[in-house]
Amino acid sequence: MPKTVSLIRLFSLVTAFLTLSAGGLADDGNVFPQAADQLQTHLNYLWVLLSAVLVFLMQAGFMCFESGLATAKNSINVAIKNLADFVISSVLFWLVGFGFMFGVSETGWIGGSDFLITQEDPWRVIFFVFQVVFVGTAATINSGALAGRTKFVFYLIVSACISMLIYPVFGHWAWGSTLHGPAAAGWLEKMGFIDFAGSTVVHSVGGWVAMAGCLVVGPRIGKYDADGRVNYIPPHNMTLTYLGTFILFFGWFGFNCGSTLEVNDRIPGIAMNTLMAASFGCISASALSWIYSPFHRPQGEMIANGILGGLVGITAGCAFVETTGAVLIGLVAGLLVFYGNYLIEKVLRIDDVVGAIAVHGICGAWGTIAVGIFMTPDHLGNADRLHQIGIQAVGVVSCFAWSFGSACILLKFIDRFMGGMRVSREDEILGLNIAEHGARSTLHDLVESMHDATRKNDFSGMAKVAGETGTDIGALCDGFNRMVEAIQKSLKETQRQIQNAEAARATSEQAERMLSRNREAYEEKIREIAGNLGQLMAEVEHTMSSVAAAAQKVQHHVDSLAGKSDEIDGVLASVEKIAFSTKLLATNAMIQAAHAGEAGTGFSVVSQQMGDVAKHTETASGTIARFTEEIKQLLNAVIDSIHGQLNEIHEGTLRIDRAGQLIRELMPESPEDVQIIDRDEDLKSLDQP
Repeated sequence: MPKTVSLIRLFSLVTAFLTLSAGGLADDGNVFPQAADQLQTHLNYLWVLLSAVLVFLMQAGFMCFESGLATAKNSINVAIKNLADFVISSVLFWLVGFGFMFGVSETGWIGGSDFLITQEDPWRVIFFVFQVVFVGTAATINSGALAGRTKFVFYLIVSACISMLIYPVFGHWAWGSTLHGPAAAGWLEKMGFIDFAGSTVVHSVGGWVAMAGCLVVGPRIGKYDADGRVNYIPPHNMTLTYLGTFILFFGWFGFNCGSTLEVNDRIPGIAMNTLMAASFGCISASALSWIYSPFHRPQGEMIANGILGGLVGITAGCAFVETTGAVLIGLVAGLLVFYGNYLIEKVLRIDDVVGAIAVHGICGAWGTIAVGIFMTPDHLGNADRLHQIGIQAVGVVSCFAWSFGSACILLKFIDRFMGGMRVSREDEILGLNIAEHGARSTLHDLVESMHDATRKNDFSGMAKVAGETGTDIGALCDGFNRMVEAIQKSLKETQRQIQNAEAARATSEQAERMLSRNREAYEEKIREIAGNLGQLMAEVEHTMSSVAAAAQKVQHHVDSLAGKSDEIDGVLASVEKIAFSTKLLATNAMIQAAHAGEAGTGFSVVSQQMGDVAKHTETASGTIARFTEEIKQLLNAVIDSIHGQLNEIHEGTLRIDRAGQLIRELMPESPEDVQIIDRDEDLKSLDQP
């Protein structure tokens, strides 16, 4: 509040000073008519100058807005372009641009006077200052859209052409009579075209030139994938962007209200319309982004661009519409910001870093046409509304044709015949802060150091970055430096462990060589043992074959002996029959001798002898039979024993065969075939039948 009172007092003192300097007071206390006119003139000077200062402050707003939306590695380049834009536009607009725009013309296409103006006419001087800040605004719109990929020198050429030709020529078509009246009126102005503060003259001109630049230069690296996917490249500092938005919002009151070029009662309404349109533009753009964004949250860029879209939209008709019209103009402008950016980025595939085409080009065109739609009847007069809308549309189309067409020709010429508008791929990746200006920042140094350290795997002391004490970046640098120190310690410890591992590996290799030599000796011994075992098994197999053959012979003889035993049994049976027969003959002989009496004495003797023979024969036969039976029992026992031995020989032969097979498996054809065999399992297998 005290500051406001001070400003009011200052303004009152200035007013009083201007009043006194204009001629003093009359006796009755009223200001002389001449003094009143001079006071009005001086107030107009002061008002236009203050408005020029506000619009000039917008240059700083654009710098903050665009630098914040650009990547950090290009932010300084964008800031420098904003400053360079104003310097170049001031010089060239003084040399030729002001004359082309406001000089006297007979055809209404281009002015031909007022070049290199001097201070002879104070009003012309103050008017020039006010228009210089306007041309600076038109020229700087291009810088944000092309951020990060344009050569600085060729960008300056484009800004120069905007300042001395593209903007002044169209400005003459729409505003030519502002300084010299009907003698300098442009052809659009004569038709009745209305653009109070420059929705089309200033903003659409800058937006369409930016569109041409984006088409000629192409998108940033990584913006679009080969499959058509659009990648989001985030801004580096939205806080800076919002600061720029506030500055632009503040300066826009000078932009619109100052376009009255005098202190009058239209200023409050203009200020009201400016405020409402900007606010409602922000609301509609933010609401759409809230609904359709991937995370259903209001996007930061839409909040800022919605305000600017509303401001651009109301600029053409801020002095001719009611507040309700300003509200509708702002709402539609916010919609156009959202959908225009979608169209430009995802359908037309144009990479506009800051959204300048939608905000300044499309919203500028909408605001210009909206003048015919929402103009109040007292300003419309006897004109037909549809006819006025048509005139406004002609102005919009002619602006696009002139600005976009001339910019395309200029940019194509530079791109083809002057070495190209775009920086090299290496410079674009490095960033234009360094590539174009050698301007470094602590944050960029930190990022570059991180990239170099990870790419080269070099975490030596050279990777550390000197930070700024007491800042977030300084704290980040300090953390990075501590991380580098920790990595250095880890690398040293890792190197020590690697050395230990190398020594252990050398020892292991030496032990492996020794084991290899021992293995060769072991393999040689195994081969020798296997050879001896093989020879032994061959001899055993031969012996067992002989034993088997002998056993077969014994079996044969035993079988033969068994056959002979059967024959002995037959002979014994025959002997027993003979003994029995002899015994019968002896009995018959004794009977006959008894019948014969004396005569049979000889038969009796014979009978007695035959009986003795039969008896002895029977006794011998029994003895022989007993001996034969004993021999048979003994032979049977021998045969059973021999059969048992033969079975054991057969089983032994089978076991020897299995052992021989195992030994043959042990015998390697080459050293690589030697294997260590489980002896316990082999011995178990030998025990199995």
